Amino acid sequence: MPSEDIAVEQGSQEGDAESAGEMVVAGPGAVQRVGDAALAQRGDRQRRGDEGERLQRGADLGAPLFLSTLYFHQERGYDALTTGLALLPSVCMGLIAAPVFSRVAARTGPYVPMTLGLFLGALGFLGWLLARPGTAYPVLLFALIATGLGQTLAALASMAAVVESAPADGAGVAAAVFNVSRQVGSAVGVALFGTVVAGCDHFTDGLHVSAAVAAAAFLTGGFLAIGARRRVAAAT
Repeated sequence: MPSEDIAVEQGSQEGDAESAGEMVVAGPGAVQRVGDAALAQRGDRQRRGDEGERLQRGADLGAPLFLSTLYFHQERGYDALTTGLALLPSVCMGLIAAPVFSRVAARTGPYVPMTLGLFLGALGFLGWLLARPGTAYPVLLFALIATGLGQTLAALASMAAVVESAPADGAGVAAAVFNVSRQVGSAVGVALFGTVVAGCDHFTDGLHVSAAVAAAAFLTGGFLAIGARRRVAAAT
């Protein structure tokens, strides 16, 4: 083999060895940087998941539906069938909320429909302040529709935020924790609002206090959702 070829081959081998040495030297640092980035990303996802779970606990108050059922059945004297029909505008909002959420969330992510749902729900709960024993049913339609649509949008968006923030192999656990938090929130809400109503002289007084508390909770959740969306946008 000519000496020039031998020199070129040796230089190439030395260059390869030098490159390999550099890779070996740089390898631990690169691995460390990749590991730190992965941990930071995981921590950011975990924070977003915790935020979504806190928002859902504030949003998922099953007690308002419980109190509205008592209002129509006990305060207004409706029978069971009429009470169920009166609540249809609220409980059927899921049929509208699901497609609306899927379209909006596909473009903006879960925090925009979450914010809309929380603020809409707050307005709906404020509408229950008009409830009296003789209040005309059409006056309460906005409260029924707004609370049903708002709560459903907030629940769907919170589920999406929690599952999206979880690792791929932990989506099932995240969904389970989310559902447990919903049940806990509903139980706490029923106990809280039931205690408030029992402590008032008139049912409608307790209903108004409970509606004001629920509206404040939804407003707080709405502002938290705005802050969470800004943090997520800043991190991406």
